[in-house]
Amino acid sequence: MATCLVEFDRSPTVFSPGDKVTGNVKMQIPEDEFKARKVRMEMIGKAYTYWEGNVKNNHKIKNGDIARVRHNCADHKGKIVYCRFETIVWKSDGSKNDMPSGQHIFPFSFQLPHWAPPSFEGDLGFIRYFIKVEIDRPWKFDDKFITCLTVLPSIDLSLIPNSLVPSKKHICEQFGVVLCKSGLVKMEVRLPKQGFVCGEGIPVKIVISLKVLQRVTYTGFRDGFVNSQSHPCIGNEKEKVTYATRLNAQIRIEERKVLEEIVEIKISKNEKDEVDKSITIPPLPPSTKTCEIIDVEYFLKVKMSTLGTLKSAMKLELPFIIGTVPIDKDRKFDYKKSVFGYAATVLKNRDVQKFAPLYPVYKFE
Repeated sequence: MATCLVEFDRSPTVFSPGDKVTGNVKMQIPEDEFKARKVRMEMIGKAYTYWEGNVKNNHKIKNGDIARVRHNCADHKGKIVYCRFETIVWKSDGSKNDMPSGQHIFPFSFQLPHWAPPSFEGDLGFIRYFIKVEIDRPWKFDDKFITCLTVLPSIDLSLIPNSLVPSKKHICEQFGVVLCKSGLVKMEVRLPKQGFVCGEGIPVKIVISLKVLQRVTYTGFRDGFVNSQSHPCIGNEKEKVTYATRLNAQIRIEERKVLEEIVEIKISKNEKDEVDKSITIPPLPPSTKTCEIIDVEYFLKVKMSTLGTLKSAMKLELPFIIGTVPIDKDRKFDYKKSVFGYAATVLKNRDVQKFAPLYPVYKFE
């Protein structure tokens, strides 16, 4: 079997929309007689979503008997192709279809579209850009090799109006059972701004006030943030960008927990306490709504619960934005693999090499 290695001229392999993707494909053909009609190379960028349909069991009367009828709902899938370029880099010049043994080097140059959304890998879908090399073999399965790359548009926080605007939210609830209310608890969560980049700490302030009829001494809270992805499904599989069918699309929402911390605090009767926490953002895909079938959003979740026999809980969610360019543009950064690693998606392809998107992680002293 032939081996193939895709080498990009840029390292790390992170590109912006509109960039040219250049490099070489190094292919090693075995010494034995190797038959091939042609070698095709493609640059593909696409978004894809998929999840299985539900199975429903209904009953109906047939010939006086009750029979169970099983209905398999159709699977849900959507696809949008952002770019697809193809070129034939080698073709047999005879009827024998013999490909010379040894190493072959094929240079390539493709240009990304200016509207390309950021690379993303999830459990129910992906936004993926890759170089595909396919050897057309007569009377055999074709040899396929797929190498992915990262595409990241510039999401400049200084150009997003709400990125520097503070955010806060509060909730008031009575703790205890219906006939034995223990008191009124107010929890407020504050963020000094709404826009952040990977590597930056999110300074979270939590203010809790307690007005009680009985003594409640210990309150615990859990905080962290989740990555929420909305996976709509376009109703057809035509390789074009379709906006009209989005209104009638099936939607599936997936939440992935990124970080979680648990802290215990003590609040005396009729007092108020403040908790300050800093949560550092790991390598994550930026917030995006530029893909027609995948939205990526982030939320800070704070859940507070009392300890004891009669446990009560209250929770809040605050949205925030993850960009790729901070307000301070001179800040240094390194590209790091997604915090979800190689196992981010279950939609695997046996021809795809192991891949985790790279995201900029900035250095904050």
